[in-house]
Amino acid sequence: MDNRQPQDGQQSRMSRSQYRQQQREAEQQPVQEPRQESAQPYSREAAANQRHEESVVEKTNRLKRRLNITIIALVAAIIIVYLILFYVG
Repeated sequence: MDNRQPQDGQQSRMSRSQYRQQQREAEQQPVQEPRQESAQPYSREAAANQRHEESVVEKTNRLKRRLNITIIALVAAIIIVYLILFYVG
């Protein structure tokens, strides 16, 4: 009794190369995505989510800009203090 053979006969034995070929063919077939009705406008929730995402991106960019300015100001202040201590002391 060979345990490797299917008992119901539905599956046929195939070599590794045949199996790989079958997998490649399955990957190459285009995946059909469900159709979305483009005529229907965004829902209120989708529009609210989009506005929220835009505001988050805008706030993040604004914070990045402020942090860069603060870092530059602190580096300049450290250099000024160093120069004052060097020439006065």
